[in-house]
Amino acid sequence: MKKDKNTKQQRVRVLQTGELGTVTDQVLMKRGNKPMVYKQVRLDSKPHLDRWYWADQLGAVRETCRITLTGGNGTELYINVTHDYEKYGSYEFEAFVKPANLKEHDRHGLPFLLTGALLKGLGVGQEGVETSVDVRPAISEKN
Repeated sequence: MKKDKNTKQQRVRVLQTGELGTVTDQVLMKRGNKPMVYKQVRLDSKPHLDRWYWADQLGAVRETCRITLTGGNGTELYINVTHDYEKYGSYEFEAFVKPANLKEHDRHGLPFLLTGALLKGLGVGQEGVETSVDVRPAISEKN
């Protein structure tokens, strides 16, 4: 077993169970014929026990998903939804539009109606759900 020098006290989420924990140690080991990082995690639910996981079995405690809604007239609405697993029920929303001129968009068009349905499905507007919505023009990917 070779010790990896980049040991961090980082927060992680076990992908299979959704449990949260803190990395206390990590080593470089062979998995099959390839070297892989093996991490020791102290789980929040069982702080007296340490478990070992391969790095690909762990994920970040904050996860972001990008949703793209495209209208028939070439308008696009992008929504970034970020979920923080440490704050149960905490979602952050960030919306971008293309083209940048908001007046060109039909506020009653299908992309905006679908966005409303998505937000309603995630519980936005209900008590106990924290969100921050920021609508701004999309940054051109060509620059």
